[in-house]
Amino acid sequence: MNYISLIDIIITIYKRLKIFLLFLFVPIFLCLIYILITKPVYNPSSIVKANIYETVPTWIADLLQQRLVPSTPVDRMASQVELIKVLSKNVLKENGVNVDFELNKNYFKIVEKKTLIDTIRRNLNFKIIFYPESILVFQKNKILCSGKFEDTINCNFFSFVIKKLKNFTKPFEGKIIYKNPLLTIDNWVKNRINVDQIGISDLIKISVEDYDPEYAVKLANNIAKEYVNYSLEEEKRLARETRKRLEVFYEEAQKRVDSLKKIIKALKVDTLSLVTYILDFGLGNEPMARIVERYFNNPGDEILKKVSREYVNKSLTLEEIFSAYNMLVGQRNALISTIENTKLVEAKSVSVAQILEYAVIPPKPKWPKKFLLLILSFIFGIIFSTILTLIFDRIDRKVFTPTKLKSILNENIKIFYNYSNLKLYLISNGFSKIYSNEKINNLENVSLEEAELVLIILRKPIVEDEFINLIKLSKNKEKVIFIPALSNK
Repeated sequence: MNYISLIDIIITIYKRLKIFLLFLFVPIFLCLIYILITKPVYNPSSIVKANIYETVPTWIADLLQQRLVPSTPVDRMASQVELIKVLSKNVLKENGVNVDFELNKNYFKIVEKKTLIDTIRRNLNFKIIFYPESILVFQKNKILCSGKFEDTINCNFFSFVIKKLKNFTKPFEGKIIYKNPLLTIDNWVKNRINVDQIGISDLIKISVEDYDPEYAVKLANNIAKEYVNYSLEEEKRLARETRKRLEVFYEEAQKRVDSLKKIIKALKVDTLSLVTYILDFGLGNEPMARIVERYFNNPGDEILKKVSREYVNKSLTLEEIFSAYNMLVGQRNALISTIENTKLVEAKSVSVAQILEYAVIPPKPKWPKKFLLLILSFIFGIIFSTILTLIFDRIDRKVFTPTKLKSILNENIKIFYNYSNLKLYLISNGFSKIYSNEKINNLENVSLEEAELVLIILRKPIVEDEFINLIKLSKNKEKVIFIPALSNK
């Protein structure tokens, strides 16, 4: 069995260099066409600092034994990433991503576009005509809306602002395509907007892909601003709701403090007489109970009634009354301090979330990557052209390459190459003598005792059938076949 070596392939490619180059440049040529006809896609990015910190401490809820603020998510960064994706839908609607304009970009530029109605689920087409000083939009030959350049033109479904870049005299026509807002916005969020956490930090990267780099930059920055504004309003809302709930608990705590303060004040006034009475008669806490009992039937203070009843029933001691009073005073003071803090949060104008880096127009588009595509097409072309060259060599009837020789000879053969002029020397099983009118490189390394040899020198293509017949003739007549060296044309 004959094995094709790397040098066999290289020599075959060299002998059929035109075919190899033809197949090599086909994928490169197709790659160049693809690069020329593909619209570049830009991917600007903005970076924001996420709002993952508590502006209102959650320990207040534990102190009051009632949850006043939302519980902390397991992964706050993941929740902020999803929040930005939700907010981006509003931004896309405000920037009219479902409204496309087909117009002469040399004369007109879309400054602003906005979706006004997002409940229509079918695509609509509108005709737009540009006059030197006005713009008209038609729906089925009826004027839908009109306006002037650089003014906001409000139509039923959308609004837009167009700037005139050059002066003109003849009217221009264009088209406005209103696409399904729901599908369009969902496709944008899924395919064109990427929101990812940067490493394990509290930073989030917002990237937007679009063919218009300025429009992509605008969307990326607007999404970042929307998130920062939402975070600020959410902090204020949370602080406002927390303050209202805290004020209710403060009023309740203050009532308890005032009620216990009345009892404690009465007990402090009568302390000396009570001690003397207890020492003289040994009645323990009975006189003190009578002091507390005065508040037992106070109809205006339920707290006094409860404390007095518990004290008279000996389920509440004097020490526990003082301890409860001190605890309530501490809770009340903490509530006062926290209420003041929530008022500060309500009045703040800067959110914890911040824009650290605004999006700018990138110097190069994200796609197509020209250099990478050319390298890949070149590598593919080498593989593609090598395979096709070898296939063509196998199909061709002419014999002048080592791969072709090995494909038509079943016997064990050796091929020596003269690299100075790339001649092929085929040595196969045959007869005992070698005849040649010129020197053969590396022939001295062949052991003539091991096998009878036939020498064939190929410097010009020979038809396959003729070559096979010569081989058979040499074996049958037991003589050496020598194909004379012919000059290359």
